[in-house]
Amino acid sequence: KYILDETLALLAIDSPSGMTAKAAEHVMARFEALGYQPERTRKDGVVVCLGGKNMDDAILLEAHMDTLGGMVAEIKGNGRLRITRIGGLNANNVETETCRVYTKFDGVYEGTAQLINPSIHVNGKYDDTTRTFDSIEIVLDEDVSSADDLRNLGLEVGDIVAFDPRTRVTDSGYIKSRFLDDKLSVGILLGFAKYIKDTGAHLGRRTYVHV
Repeated sequence: KYILDETLALLAIDSPSGMTAKAAEHVMARFEALGYQPERTRKDGVVVCLGGKNMDDAILLEAHMDTLGGMVAEIKGNGRLRITRIGGLNANNVETETCRVYTKFDGVYEGTAQLINPSIHVNGKYDDTTRTFDSIEIVLDEDVSSADDLRNLGLEVGDIVAFDPRTRVTDSGYIKSRFLDDKLSVGILLGFAKYIKDTGAHLGRRTYVHV
């Protein structure tokens, strides 16, 4: 249950690559709550020693908390956003997905990724259109219809787009979510750290965790 709770908490924090500070703060706090002394790296990683005897045969356990995402590539004249991918994000996998756009100064705006001309009843090429980040656009949940409207909200090229993880735990115990790669591994490593504290387990090898 602890691993599940920690995984769900981390999944709820948007953290596309390059925007991981809040996730790092959360992971630091969780290790500290367990009684460890984690250190923050210059790239917003977290390193913590779990103890262990043999320093000459140390082991490093590693997981990542950053996710796929998008970046605003164009402020479009129709009030929509063209994005480019962060990591291996694929346009086929984001159509109709909800998202949040993080601006540099002025806040967060919700939106949806959809095909340009998205009505199958009107668009005769709907089925044949290749889904790319040139044919998919972000439609904000705001009253905007021009590039000026978007910029007046503080939106600009370079803003980060985080897609909703859609996290759900089924009655049969399965976790359904984007970004289980690799936030579930972070939850497991936190669970391992808790197990060591709770049981007083003695590790034969000095053991480090790097998130």
